Amino acid sequence: MKRILKYIRYNIDLIFSKGILYQLMVLVSIIVTTLLFVAIFMKIAFKYPIVDGFWDSLMQFIDTGNISAAEESNGFNAIVATFLAVTFIGVCGWGLLIAMINNALQERIRNLSNGNSFIMERNHSIVLGYGEEVFTIIEEFIMGRSKKIVVLSNYEASYIKKRISFFKKYKNTKVVIRKGNPSRFENLQLLNIERANSVSIVNEDDSESLKILLSLKRILQKENKNIFNKKRHRTLNICMLVNKKDNIEIVKSIDDSELFNVHIIYKYEILYKLIGQSIMYTGLSNIYEELFDYKGIDIEIESKHHCNALNFKNAASKYLKNNKILLGIINQEDKTLLIPKETEKIKTSDKLVVLFRRDDEKKEISISNHINNAHSIIKHRILLILESNKEKEVIEEIAEYIEKDNIFILHYEEIEKQEIKKDFLISKINKNKITKIILISENIDTDTKAMNILLVIRAIIKDYKYDIPILSLINSIENRDLIYSDDIKDFIVSGKLIGTLMATASKDSDLLYVFGDLLTKGGNDIVMVPYNQLHIDKKENKFIDIYKKLIEKRKIAIGIKERSKIILNPDEEIKIDEGSEIIVILQNI
Repeated sequence: MKRILKYIRYNIDLIFSKGILYQLMVLVSIIVTTLLFVAIFMKIAFKYPIVDGFWDSLMQFIDTGNISAAEESNGFNAIVATFLAVTFIGVCGWGLLIAMINNALQERIRNLSNGNSFIMERNHSIVLGYGEEVFTIIEEFIMGRSKKIVVLSNYEASYIKKRISFFKKYKNTKVVIRKGNPSRFENLQLLNIERANSVSIVNEDDSESLKILLSLKRILQKENKNIFNKKRHRTLNICMLVNKKDNIEIVKSIDDSELFNVHIIYKYEILYKLIGQSIMYTGLSNIYEELFDYKGIDIEIESKHHCNALNFKNAASKYLKNNKILLGIINQEDKTLLIPKETEKIKTSDKLVVLFRRDDEKKEISISNHINNAHSIIKHRILLILESNKEKEVIEEIAEYIEKDNIFILHYEEIEKQEIKKDFLISKINKNKITKIILISENIDTDTKAMNILLVIRAIIKDYKYDIPILSLINSIENRDLIYSDDIKDFIVSGKLIGTLMATASKDSDLLYVFGDLLTKGGNDIVMVPYNQLHIDKKENKFIDIYKKLIEKRKIAIGIKERSKIILNPDEEIKIDEGSEIIVILQNI
């Protein structure tokens, strides 16, 4: 008998575990069986008709107030007592039903949060994984790069939702957040990958990103086998953040040009190159940050234009009248920016690279008062502060812009040992005649060390009135925001720049190669040229005059750097002061 009861209990548990539909079926079966049993009992005990007994019991079960009607007609007797028992069972039954429905709804909500529901979206932007850059990517999408965003990560959906709820225009964007392992094939299948506009993969661990990429490849291969889907197949753009250089080769081996194009962003290479270029030109980091960001000044690639058969100079003049700057065309061989000769004809097939200013946005970058005392190239002496055993790759990148003999290295461990850090740093600055200081932090642990040392260096520069710019690489965007400075000579680079670049690349992958080319020595360069060194007639002091003169030399003027501001894409009639610098893109020939 015990074995039979165990078997019955096991099967009931099994049915209950299948969901709300089965639970309701079991509950209804129990209720009907109970009411039939009551009807039979009343027939035997009180000669009460079975049909009437069943119906009256059902009425008592459904509405507990019916007990008063039964009491009025029969008085309080055994029949009423039976109905009272049925009423009590009804109360318990309704309570159980409400509990079942409530649990089912909670389970459904939990499943939605955990990513266990299919995403019925098209042309949506998908973000897979978690890192500091994720929030920047989402913010850029919300600001206008995408109106439908799907996020899948191992982090709680409520945490991510809370952080992004403070972004402007958040309520105008459809953001779907799911919790789940983004490398699992089953989770990715629910995201409607094949209908997505772009995919961004961000992780601190490259191995997780590689797993995601392999799962995506499997999904797209499966989808591509479907004959119907082949007719509407399009190559998916995947933008992937890589933290270690060695993994770039592995990513390239997974790439499948028929199914998707992987655009690799090697985080530290870009940040190191930016720091290297900023050694030469103070304020260049601010320009790149503005160009990558969606707000204000932006760059777009125009495939459809009305410049066919116009020469490049005339096409550029046409754009300038519309408050846009034609930077060049896309080189079809390597996707980089090509500045044609002024007489070269624009073809219909050419993709034009255009710098423009968004409506109602600021066109100026406010900076602290800054004057270059000498416009000739300074032979900089760099104090490089970073973790031990990390200098090889950093020096490899910045050595393209400065001689290795002029780079002096200090490790965080060495500084931390000093009892009075301020005196120690002052002695190093004076002894080596330092002209610029670079701090590098590649993880959360060293962020605190870098921030502490940066505060000490700021105090030294303020107290001793040193004219020494500081370039800092802080891993965490939150930490970067804590010690951010508006001073052009105290610029902090972080993953925020990478996030904006990834969001830009997801919209148009060609832009990634344009920016990559600008950040690579040997490619096109953004430089700052003093106005008085341009050898232009001083009467021609309007931006349009300088723009037209430089375009003849395959150079593109994109802005002006003044004493307290940088202006990108200025009005064509703006006059240039003699103390200003012209921001120029040079064509590498």
